[in-house]
Amino acid sequence: MKLTLRAALAGLVLVAAGCATAATPTASPSSAAPTAVPSATPAPTPDACAKANLTLHTAGKLTIGTDNPAFGPWFGGTPPKGSTWQVSDPTSGQGLESAVAYAIAQKLGFTKDEVVWVAVPFNNVIQPGPKAFDFDVNQVSYSAERAQAVDLSDGYFDDNQAVVGFKSAPIAKAKSVADLKAYRLGAQVGTTSYKYITDNIAPTAQPRVYNTNDAAIKGLQAKQIDGIVVDLGTAFYMRDAQLTDGTIVGSLPTVGEQEHFSAVLNKGSPLTACVNTAIGALKADGTLDALRKQWIESQGSVPVLQ
Repeated sequence: MKLTLRAALAGLVLVAAGCATAATPTASPSSAAPTAVPSATPAPTPDACAKANLTLHTAGKLTIGTDNPAFGPWFGGTPPKGSTWQVSDPTSGQGLESAVAYAIAQKLGFTKDEVVWVAVPFNNVIQPGPKAFDFDVNQVSYSAERAQAVDLSDGYFDDNQAVVGFKSAPIAKAKSVADLKAYRLGAQVGTTSYKYITDNIAPTAQPRVYNTNDAAIKGLQAKQIDGIVVDLGTAFYMRDAQLTDGTIVGSLPTVGEQEHFSAVLNKGSPLTACVNTAIGALKADGTLDALRKQWIESQGSVPVLQ
């Protein structure tokens, strides 16, 4: 889920999630590899990306950041007793982003026990300045604006936005983007979800902004808003794990370039080109496609709002 970066899955999902009919378009996963925005980062030489030659936050370790709590379907596993991780355990290798992170690590020559995870709030990740990680995976959508402050890798996952509400509420009957204009919507601050509301839905009621998606859930439950706009993958988690009587009203059509998630690195990081090389290899060998099917497409399909 996330900020003018975080959560179009341009068809990221699959088996009917309940209300879709044969006549209703459904969001379906793209069979194409995730979109890559051409990078100004020059291709590295093989020696530059050799494990022994990498410039790392901690020598001999690959430090990966993400937010805490770490939510599904991006992360999975139960945090062990005494762990500081909440909800899910990034070290488990379960969930799309945990699995992708370990796959990148492997391409860079690191074993699982050489990977260290650190908790970094989403807003801190996309701000300029030194980072306490080598790269971060946190549903950060690529944008040219963000790329001015940090390095953003080539895309490892194509995303689209969706609307979550209650089955019993009038918004659940919306069939188009135009139908959403009459409702008060909310999203996490700084996300592409919020930008989608203001730029493409343009509701008559001023949208509400929340510091976290958890806060947006509470706002929905308190009837401050009628619906939440989030990444489609996050919408599944909200519907299935965080709400009673929740529903995904529909996925939202892509406007402009395909939205995709990028790993975040320090601006000018010498590791960026190597991470891009690893992502390219994971696309070529089918790993990213397989992980998308395993962790996202298995969640089901939803109507596509027109």
